[in-house]
Amino acid sequence: MVGADDDAMPGELETSSETPYMRRSRAMAVRQSRFPQGFRRITWWAGILAFILLPVGISGYLLVGYLLSSPRFRLTSPSDVIVEGNHNVSREEVLSALGLAGGTTVKGSNIFRSSLEQREKQVESIPWVQSVTIVRSYPHRLAVYVHERVPVAFVDVGGQIKMVDQEGALLEPPEKGHYDFPIVKGLNFQGNSADRAARLNLYHQFMQETSGKMSSSGWVISEVDLGDASNLKALLVQGGQTLLVYFGHTGFLERFENLMTVLPQLRKTNASIDSVDLRFRNQVVVNPADQDSGSGVSSGSVATGKAKGI
Repeated sequence: MVGADDDAMPGELETSSETPYMRRSRAMAVRQSRFPQGFRRITWWAGILAFILLPVGISGYLLVGYLLSSPRFRLTSPSDVIVEGNHNVSREEVLSALGLAGGTTVKGSNIFRSSLEQREKQVESIPWVQSVTIVRSYPHRLAVYVHERVPVAFVDVGGQIKMVDQEGALLEPPEKGHYDFPIVKGLNFQGNSADRAARLNLYHQFMQETSGKMSSSGWVISEVDLGDASNLKALLVQGGQTLLVYFGHTGFLERFENLMTVLPQLRKTNASIDSVDLRFRNQVVVNPADQDSGSGVSSGSVATGKAKGI
């Protein structure tokens, strides 16, 4: 009699015998540190502080103390200050602004004791100085590079002749140096600085456009009136003749060329001209100096002739 096991296929028995027995794996014990993670982190930072940051901090403190107290970094005389770029500003003015005068060194003249920005502001308080750059030249020198203001015109302020730059800053005429500028009128030095700068920009544009042509034509700009921002007025001089001209606010060169075109015709009349208005398109308006002279040029007359369009 064959048992139940005898009925099983030989291959099936062989496969079953080869299947391994899967046993549940046992958890591995992990060894715990006796010090918590937070404590280890504090200890690490304490080491960084003790061996790196603290020595660096102490070294920095000692270095700063040495720089501020050592005679090696102290200005000993005005000759330790190098001044460049100054023409109208004297060296003495720069030294006085920095606190050095009479060949002596004042307290706080160590090159590290005050900021360079503070020293620059002291020098920029001089009216003729527009900007300044100061650098330290070790061990005990300062180099001062001055950028001065550039005057563009003379102005009459309370009966005193002064100079003015493009930004509208008032300047005292230097003792040395020659300047040939027109006298500018109509600037309000008590009012808005932006408005004053805008009017000076109009003046600059006028001079830039016309100065070359006027010089070649024999005319000199004596005065410029900026009282009306929409109508620049200029007093022109040629020999013994003066001519007041209204230029408007644009196209200054074209307007002047218009005047040069019709001026020979006006001279033929032998009229005494008070002013010429160039603001109108394709025409030149002439205002005679003496309306009763019978000169042939009446007030408000228009000379079109060869005038060009503006």
